[in-house]
Amino acid sequence: MKSRKTGGLIGAGGVGQSFLSRLPALLAHVGPVKGASLHVSRRIANNLRAGMGVKEYSALAKCGIVFIAVPEDSLDRICNELAAAVPLTGKLVILCDVFRDSTHAGALRSAGAKVATLNSIPELDEKVFVAEGHSAAIDELDRLLASDHRKLIHIKASAKPMYLAGIHIAAHLFLPWVAGAVEGLRAAGFSRQEATRTVGVIGWRAIRGYEKAGSKAWNAAAAEALHRFLMQNRAPLRQADRRMGILFSESMDELLHLIPRQPKKRPKSLSHAAN
Repeated sequence: MKSRKTGGLIGAGGVGQSFLSRLPALLAHVGPVKGASLHVSRRIANNLRAGMGVKEYSALAKCGIVFIAVPEDSLDRICNELAAAVPLTGKLVILCDVFRDSTHAGALRSAGAKVATLNSIPELDEKVFVAEGHSAAIDELDRLLASDHRKLIHIKASAKPMYLAGIHIAAHLFLPWVAGAVEGLRAAGFSRQEATRTVGVIGWRAIRGYEKAGSKAWNAAAAEALHRFLMQNRAPLRQADRRMGILFSESMDELLHLIPRQPKKRPKSLSHAAN
């Protein structure tokens, strides 16, 4: 039996290219679709092949869950308009692919909505999502995404900046270090192909080591060796390549302080003596 459509969607920008367009079980619940105008609403519905374009927010009044997929810079305006036009007490409102967390949706929460945010983790083929917010909204998202064979990871609202920081470090800030490693080998005489392959192998082993052992994959001997390298080669690196000098002498100093120190093992004889 076909599921009753109890959901609504407010869309703008590239909602037709968002992860929503590739979640058929979720789209099966979408009825009214609200855009900037009736023409835009109908176009969004046609692109998603779901729901029906509507002109007014009031068409969302009977929806138990409302998805909002709009550019971040227009989110406050959309939320204010929705809260002013539709009774939201008890309704689930899902903010899709936004940087903010659910506590910043003041107008919606003040109107009684149960708010959550939903983000797709990059580079995982939209198989794994992260959500935070009201437990009722999280439970419904878990059910809908499970129907589409997706996994949902629930985080606390206060942890969303940490989640985004981790994603950005992995997706963007990791690249300067990769580039530094490759260019260092190239400057030493490696071809680009040889340098890239070498860095790839070493980097992948480091990731696998961390996956298996966590912070224990890092050891005090490696930290000491890096410290000696910095002390001995700070000036030569800066002379050879200013960017490489900055990467090592400044960034590395800071990073070494962030790496957790492993407690020193006590000699067995001392341990027995203490007992």
